[in-house]
Amino acid sequence: MGVSEAAGHLSRWREAHPATSTLSAVLVAAFAVESIVWWLFGYPAIDFWFSASASPSPGWLLAPLAHSSLAHLGGNLLFLLVYGSLAEADLSVPTWYWLFAVSALAGTAAQVWSYLLAGVEGGAVGASAGVVALVSFVGVRTAVEGPEERSTAAYLLGVAGGVGMLALIANDFFLTSGSGSAEFAHLLGVAVGTLAGVSIRR
Repeated sequence: MGVSEAAGHLSRWREAHPATSTLSAVLVAAFAVESIVWWLFGYPAIDFWFSASASPSPGWLLAPLAHSSLAHLGGNLLFLLVYGSLAEADLSVPTWYWLFAVSALAGTAAQVWSYLLAGVEGGAVGASAGVVALVSFVGVRTAVEGPEERSTAAYLLGVAGGVGMLALIANDFFLTSGSGSAEFAHLLGVAVGTLAGVSIRR
């Protein structure tokens, strides 16, 4: 495959998945900004601006766009590209954005509330609450519609996503007790995505 052919495939994918491609670009740009702020002003600056902790800060709104490392960003982007694209087959672009935003902000709020109750001084960053909502949405829609309504690949990915979300919650609350994980953000994201999968119709 030549460069021009690859560019053509990418352009067609972006046109077919405007929400997924735009949010992916925003997350990459936000990580670049976060890195520049860290380089210029040090960790306390990015902690204030991008981390959602028990203390009020801009991080309460910006945390869903920030990531703690390149690996953290890459993991969320991988799931976003796969399941965000699948979700766009069932959702209008505005509804897609609303699903991500509501779950991301609700998940951040739930995680901050858990910090307040537990007296935790750390902060949460990352788009995982919004991403797992999209994964959960696809998993539920796949279960509701069955294999007849989707391609084999889409069906298998949907089933894998649903099982993966159950495993994520089990790991957060029963296996590791949320150690090092934004467990309440994940829980809210899965809950919002599941509710959307049950209630939203094409």
